[in-house]
Amino acid sequence: MHQNIVDKCNKVAFSIISVMIGLLPFLFLPVNVGGVLALKGVLFYTGTFLAVSVWFVGQFIAGSITVPKSKTLLFVAGWVVLSFIGALFSKNVSVSLWGRGFALDSFATTLTLGLFAFIVATIAMEEKRLAKLFVAGFLGSVITIVLQVILYVSQNTGFVAKHFAAVSNQGTLVGSWIDFGYFVSFTFLLSLLMCEVLRPKKLLKTFSYIALGVTLIVMAFLNIGIVWIISTIAALIVFVYKSSIERSGAQFLKKLNSDLQEDDSKVQVFPFFAFGSLLIGLFFFLSSASVGYGLARYAGVVFNDIRPSFGATAEVVRSSLHANPAFGVGAGRFSSAWNLYHPAGINQTTVWNTPFETGYSFFESLFATNGILPVLALLVIFVLVIIQGFKSFAVALPDKFSRFISVTSLVVVTVFFILTLISTPGFILIVMSFLYLGILIGIPSLADKKKVLTFHYLKDPRTSFFAILVLVVAIMTSFSAVYFSLNKFAGTVYYNKAFFAKDAPTAIDDINEAVQLSANDVYLQARTNLFINQFNTEAKKENPDKTALQGYFSSAEQSAQAAVAWDNTDASNWLSLSQVYQLVINKDKPETAQNAEQAALQAKAHAPKNPLPLLSLAQISIATGDTDKAYGYIADAISLKPNYLDAYVLKAQLKQSAGDSSGARDALLSYTKVEPFDPSGYVVLGNYYVGIKDNADALDAFTQVKSLSPNTQGIDEVLAKLKQGGSATVQQPVTTPAPTTTKVVKKSTTKKK
Repeated sequence: MHQNIVDKCNKVAFSIISVMIGLLPFLFLPVNVGGVLALKGVLFYTGTFLAVSVWFVGQFIAGSITVPKSKTLLFVAGWVVLSFIGALFSKNVSVSLWGRGFALDSFATTLTLGLFAFIVATIAMEEKRLAKLFVAGFLGSVITIVLQVILYVSQNTGFVAKHFAAVSNQGTLVGSWIDFGYFVSFTFLLSLLMCEVLRPKKLLKTFSYIALGVTLIVMAFLNIGIVWIISTIAALIVFVYKSSIERSGAQFLKKLNSDLQEDDSKVQVFPFFAFGSLLIGLFFFLSSASVGYGLARYAGVVFNDIRPSFGATAEVVRSSLHANPAFGVGAGRFSSAWNLYHPAGINQTTVWNTPFETGYSFFESLFATNGILPVLALLVIFVLVIIQGFKSFAVALPDKFSRFISVTSLVVVTVFFILTLISTPGFILIVMSFLYLGILIGIPSLADKKKVLTFHYLKDPRTSFFAILVLVVAIMTSFSAVYFSLNKFAGTVYYNKAFFAKDAPTAIDDINEAVQLSANDVYLQARTNLFINQFNTEAKKENPDKTALQGYFSSAEQSAQAAVAWDNTDASNWLSLSQVYQLVINKDKPETAQNAEQAALQAKAHAPKNPLPLLSLAQISIATGDTDKAYGYIADAISLKPNYLDAYVLKAQLKQSAGDSSGARDALLSYTKVEPFDPSGYVVLGNYYVGIKDNADALDAFTQVKSLSPNTQGIDEVLAKLKQGGSATVQQPVTTPAPTTTKVVKKSTTKKK
């Protein structure tokens, strides 16, 4: 009776994980409902915690706990524990424990990945379930690629363009286009291993061939260099395995009564698929600037991989470890570390104000945020599981599929480990890699029952109390995690609805729901921004309602202060608060500017190399009439970023307001000397000349704009009017956003059409 219930619990846990793995890559919602990554995050969190909860219930009923006997599992537990300790030492425990949304390196994600690998390891102890789990993951991966191709090809159709633009053009089903490239290479690897190692028959054989061909074609059109590097390395590993290990191990496995004997003729077949894939990968990598680029241009899918360089990330890592070598700056806080420690040279680039959430590579980022101890634990996990995978070559596994899945898991984990050293894989690829890591942990139990550990806790009254207590607490904790995950997802849904609301009151209601369900500074900054807009709209009226203005200001102040309270180490939160106080600065009452100035100074302290807080301080000084102080802040901003156009514009406005037209002109000309090939500077300069009715110099400036950027909107009409003696201006570019009120995570790719 009890055993039937235990079996059902194990079956339910397996079914949850299998369905989750099959659906995770391609399941998505329109961006106005919940978005792509939020849905995948809640599916992974809830699926894992539900499966673990049901499994714990089964162990509770059985009166015993059965797990794979593996040292790697102990290091997985150690990694989770060290991540938890590191989160507690973080300057912002909330961010490090739970993160904003479903953050990749928060403790919550670390715990979920650890539990996921553990539950997969228990599933891998049963051969039939292991096979079904692999098929679910493989089918889900191939369906994702095919569906993505269909969405991209149909991106201009009305329905797709309206509802699915976020996954058909702007991004993909698995994240950015670079993430999709990594995912395609991962699916290519699975297909290649099926063709070379498993060598299936009939329908599955045809499906494997088709999957291999489709992935190669898609990678050719994507033309992402690092994807071809990874794919070529994977093909090389498979080729070497087929040419050496499998051939040399055939006789050894026969002696161990392996079923390889009946399949011996196939073992000796030359690995044509691996060799052909190796040559194709090498060709497209070497010809990426010609053949590959031509294919990508033809398909309209040319991308740039935008991320911090290895050197810039290394500098952030060095400074972070100097502050706390054991646990870094705290999980989920790479953007804060970036703001504090990034090289000053970044200010000369177009991403100077980008709050990068990850660095050059996955492991580099982890060193900065998690510190040495958790990262070493994770490195040991990978090393141990790879060693264990190589040892499995000398083990008599039950059948051909068991050997195939063992080899596949080893190759996938090895390639993923290499990828984490040179790049940052997306969320889906990390989950899939931990799937195969869990399989490698559990698969030795198929060949050796001594690799299974069973703890009968009811036999000893001294241990039964504590064992049952731990099981019950674990079950309650898992179900609670499901509840909080669903709340977090619901908050994301309301947050996205706020962006698509037709009016401000509706948007405020939606954002209030998001804050109530799962408060974080992203939602609170958005709420602040809404009330600032309401305040500005009311203030522009001929007879503004003072009561309404006070209400909007109070609400904006409350939201901004709550954002600072949630994360007082984030510069954008302090800038948002300063922006609120700047709404009510009165020149005749300098004390009204004190709060705005203090908040801006806090922003400067948490982003010392960013000139934006300095410009905000200059604006505050101007509002209070202290022009000397304003000039000082502007000079400091320009010293940090010599090509900071907004600083030159503010300096010119300040000069012009003082009646110094030549000084204003010189300020704008100074920028064109620093950045002679930036059309934005000449647009501002030309508009200035038009304002002072100097049409001759305006014509020269706009002619320069035409030569540098021929497609500038309205430039031809403006030039025509100026030549006829008329007057016209070009729309002035927005070079730098106002103090950030919604946190922006920079995509790892940008798309060009």
